[in-house]
Amino acid sequence: MPASSVALIGPPGPATAFAAAGLTFVRYDEPPADLAAYRAVVVLAGHYPEPARFDTSALAEYVRGGGTAYVEFAVDDGFLPAGPVRDAHIERIFTREPLTGIEPLSILDEHLSRAQEVTPPPSATELLTYGSVAGTHKAVFGPPAETFPALLDIPVGTGRLLYATTALSHHLQGRYKPVRRWTRLLQLITAELTGTDAPPDLELFTEPHVWVATGEPAKVVVRTTTQPPPATNRDVPLELVEVAPGRYESGLTVLPDGVHTFAVGEHTTTITVGPRPERYRRMIDRGIAWFDKAGMFYDAPDGSKGVAEGFSNEIGFDGTLPFRPVPRGDCYTQTAHAFRRYADLTADPRGHTIAENLMRHVVEEEQLTDRNNLYGAFEPRGARTDLTATNNLFADDGGWIALFALISGDLEAGLRGVESLIRTANTELGLQVDPWRTPSTLMVKGWDEFGRSPIEDGLDLTSHWQSSALCSYLYAYGVTGEPSYLEIAERGLDHMASHHPRARLETSRTCEAGRFLLPLAGGYFYTRKPLYLQTMLDLADYLKSRQGPDGGFAEWDGKCPPSNEAYGVDEASIFQANGDPVTDQLYGTPFAAWALPIVHQITGEPVFEELAHGVLDYLSRIQIDDPDDEQLDGTWQRAFDFDAWEYFGSNADIGWGPYCVETGWSVAPSLIAAMQYLQREPFFPEPGTNPAPVAAVRAEFESIRKGEPAPPTFRRRADGRIVRVQGGVRAVLGDLTAGGEPAWARNDPANSYEIYVRGADNHLHHTYLDDRVGQGRWQQLGDLELADDPVVAFNPGADAIEVYVLGADRRIHHCSMIDVRGGHTPWEPVGTLHFTGSPAVLYDETLGSVRLVANDTAGQDRRTRKVNRWHLPWQDYSHWITA
Repeated sequence: MPASSVALIGPPGPATAFAAAGLTFVRYDEPPADLAAYRAVVVLAGHYPEPARFDTSALAEYVRGGGTAYVEFAVDDGFLPAGPVRDAHIERIFTREPLTGIEPLSILDEHLSRAQEVTPPPSATELLTYGSVAGTHKAVFGPPAETFPALLDIPVGTGRLLYATTALSHHLQGRYKPVRRWTRLLQLITAELTGTDAPPDLELFTEPHVWVATGEPAKVVVRTTTQPPPATNRDVPLELVEVAPGRYESGLTVLPDGVHTFAVGEHTTTITVGPRPERYRRMIDRGIAWFDKAGMFYDAPDGSKGVAEGFSNEIGFDGTLPFRPVPRGDCYTQTAHAFRRYADLTADPRGHTIAENLMRHVVEEEQLTDRNNLYGAFEPRGARTDLTATNNLFADDGGWIALFALISGDLEAGLRGVESLIRTANTELGLQVDPWRTPSTLMVKGWDEFGRSPIEDGLDLTSHWQSSALCSYLYAYGVTGEPSYLEIAERGLDHMASHHPRARLETSRTCEAGRFLLPLAGGYFYTRKPLYLQTMLDLADYLKSRQGPDGGFAEWDGKCPPSNEAYGVDEASIFQANGDPVTDQLYGTPFAAWALPIVHQITGEPVFEELAHGVLDYLSRIQIDDPDDEQLDGTWQRAFDFDAWEYFGSNADIGWGPYCVETGWSVAPSLIAAMQYLQREPFFPEPGTNPAPVAAVRAEFESIRKGEPAPPTFRRRADGRIVRVQGGVRAVLGDLTAGGEPAWARNDPANSYEIYVRGADNHLHHTYLDDRVGQGRWQQLGDLELADDPVVAFNPGADAIEVYVLGADRRIHHCSMIDVRGGHTPWEPVGTLHFTGSPAVLYDETLGSVRLVANDTAGQDRRTRKVNRWHLPWQDYSHWITA
């Protein structure tokens, strides 16, 4: 019977995966009447992620009679293996038995799949297994203790059943990785079903891949398990020589500009040859376009609503990445700088508009300006709020934000960020203490204690945490000429460089090397210290030793799981062992690419230009090029396997795995790097002489340290947000939209200001400004509908804030704040009269009570006062004559 006589039962989508694997079939939505007419039967999961119920009576008879069938993720009345359906959270599929072309313990990533946890029949052979296994391509520690089958080979009568506990055919739609291994797996299943040999596993590519610069050589490479057919280029044969077992190469050839196609049998590959500036410009244009195409600017393409963080790592059942809307200040500022540089490159003013809007968000809404020990730091995960909701104040995020604020021209905001970082640094070494710090740690320790705190766990040598702060000090020195900024940067750089290469590794040694270059470049630019140049040259030697054939820097010495049990439970590197051909586009590649052109410009050393060309070429080659994919076209994911030539890596990181995408840290720095190369503008400014802003900002910190009072004022700005001005510094108070002007009063017993405003919803909202812990959150006070703005007064006789409003019923209503933090009495009407507006209110020290004056709807002047918790009846004072 011909191999084409295979009945495939299932929808067209999953069937595509088997068609791509070379299976020829007749597709049915429902089982055909006569299965015996077919050489094999394939039943696909048509309702994944839910299992389909299937009547297997005819199939069971077919298999018992000698037929071969493949069935996946289905339930029936007893023929198929059964077990509970569960989510495979961190488990991955790996091979148990050797399969042709796939070695035992090879990993197949399936992205949060659903599977049946079945117990295999005694006669079954377990071909694929689910388990929590550490490794990139191989399960390096062997099978874990707890597993369950993924694919079983079960003899039934004289026939054979291949049963998959999950939908293996879902690998195309679900973007399972690595793609070649999944394709090979289905080719092997096809061969088992049809009794034929699987096609030779042949891979054809050029080296370098995709593109090569004008005048630089390339070669054709074939990897195969058998002797390959001849290679041709436009029908001209190429000689292939076996240079290693299973690897065949042509000689290096310099090709003319244009697109070149090479063929080996039915396989083809292309390479483009062209000028480096054109390629980099193409990369930049596509990367910038990605922000719009992928919807990163929320609902406003001008950046006025902010920019999203990107996409999370977990690929969904439909193959899409989850949108990650977190408004990170570091992503805002890095994206702002990328668009600012793009506007300069293209003379398109839109980039400047986006940059200004994003920076306005960060400066006005994310810098902490409450007068306490958090002053000047940046809330890195959105607009500032009360202390209990403030995120960890990461020193690396704060350093990047301060640096880009300075670059953008927001000098005072940037200097506040710098001064905040200096006050959380070790005084002797100039390096950040406890860089993953909580607000409570800062509040309790205070600035002086932080400066005396020892640096533990080698964090002083970790460029992952220290480099951005050092860069911000150096840039601050450049724009102001303030020598103390250079001095503290030198202390940190001297310490780190003199101990190099000893360092604690946050993600990998390769990432640490790439991140250390920029502050060293700044230090060398301003001081010309030989130590800094020699350290950069040492880093260049290291990066060259890790550089792959396409220019990327392989990850090395990482924070990798030491066992299967440690897989997927903590932050980790995106490779497992030294030698894994994986690069990191989140923490490593973009920062090296950004720094290397700057280092070359400052030092003139050719090695840095060579490395810059290599890594920028690499970024241009691995940029995702799929116009039909709005999520990913034009961007980069975190882990790229430059041997398999696809985005793939160890999925052990609990937060930022191999498939995540970041607007900042990844996309923006990659674009900044390419524009830095093309525009060739100096990065660090020549030292200026502008001491006035430094003195003004330091005076703010000194005033806070001394506990000097700074009475605030509050007002409603045009967009309805409430703005505080305190000590000359403006701050936007939360996201409340006000319908009127705020009222406030000093609450001395609580050491705070109490602020009230009529919201756009015409309800009263309250927050506070505490002398020590700062701003509170807005809270609505009851459901009373207001017709006017509130008035407030402090009542020292009762230690209470008295609040009065005009209700929609035209009566005046009152409540008191009687608790230290926000405990308000219920609303009560003050009498039964109706008024035209809110009353005037003051505390009468002679009478020891709060007095009110209001105009009723008849135009009469009415007055009353509060005695204890009651208000006297309104009195008519319309006969009084006011001078």
